[in-house]
Amino acid sequence: MRWMETVALGIFVFELTGSPFWVAIVGFMRMIPMFILGPTIGLVSDRVNRKLLLGLSMALLAVVYGVMGVLVVTERIELWHILVGATLAGVMWSTDFPVRRAMIGDAVGPDGISTAIGIDMASSNFSRVIGPLGAGAFLATLGLQAAYFTGAILFAFGSLLAFSLPHVAPLARKTSDGGYFTNLVEGLKHVRADRVITVTLIITIVMNIFGFPYQHMVPVIGVESLEIGPLLIGILLATEGMGATMGSLVIALKARPGGFTKIYAYGSLAFLGAILAFSLSPSFLFALPILLIGGFSMAGFATMQSIIVITSTPVEIRGRVLGVLAASIGTGPFGALIVGGLAVWWGASNAVSAIALTGLILTATTLLIWPTFLRSAVSVKRSTTGLTGENE
Repeated sequence: MRWMETVALGIFVFELTGSPFWVAIVGFMRMIPMFILGPTIGLVSDRVNRKLLLGLSMALLAVVYGVMGVLVVTERIELWHILVGATLAGVMWSTDFPVRRAMIGDAVGPDGISTAIGIDMASSNFSRVIGPLGAGAFLATLGLQAAYFTGAILFAFGSLLAFSLPHVAPLARKTSDGGYFTNLVEGLKHVRADRVITVTLIITIVMNIFGFPYQHMVPVIGVESLEIGPLLIGILLATEGMGATMGSLVIALKARPGGFTKIYAYGSLAFLGAILAFSLSPSFLFALPILLIGGFSMAGFATMQSIIVITSTPVEIRGRVLGVLAASIGTGPFGALIVGGLAVWWGASNAVSAIALTGLILTATTLLIWPTFLRSAVSVKRSTTGLTGENE
């Protein structure tokens, strides 16, 4: 549903306003909750029953999407409704990331985390095939209400699944005597003390500001430059999702701790290069294989991102550190504003070229400053001993 909404709202808002900037604003509202709430939710998830937190957030979002669908059917939908709905969806995503990933780590333990996160990313990436295709098909036939009602059904089902899960206690959990800020600072201290996590978060911020915001401009580029309709726009992003699914499965089967950081770094560089090539694509057929390669490369970044952080963090503060990661991912809204502003001034294709090139330069510079990152073998942290150490 997350990817169906990205495509459907991008096309709908661009048709409604004729402005790529408003498309970017919707993306901004959808992602800003993760930046604001990520660390807080990560901390809360270390203290409460995670399955209840996940189930409640999905149930609330099912209600929101049902209301949005009714507004579309009754022809009362306005831009501000879409902005509010996108913001509430972002709150759910900011909950999902640290909570669900921490639950996976609790369930499988350190030895199975690489395979588990790889499979999780493969299932998530496969939804990037179904979601954009569904969005394009719905907008070409039934309209935006079909996407919203589908979301209501999917999140209601997801909520039931979450509540039905058995409660899995973390492998180890230490309850701190400190207050809110003390616990939050504890997670930040671990991030600062671990060079591998620090570099991972720097690249994460670069990717989310200068890489992933290109997705908001795909509907605009599709209409303006490639001259295609909603269905083919959906196929474009579905192709990226197919590449990401294949990449995640390969990583789940083949990745080993000694290569985690290499997969992460090279996947990031290749993904940014593919975005740059896509922005220069002269036709739909030329863009398809580029996005397939881009999706495959992106899987290296997205899968290793969580694996590196989870395996480098003691279990008892894992939710807090994942919350910091969520906040780093949450910097994406600022990238959405940048690409949206550039698109108004310079055109969507040129805007994507500019951010992709900037991302390539910043990522390469980061790896040149800390070359040992590529030679790091990530070691599993099982307790808070060694919090000030560095993974080598």
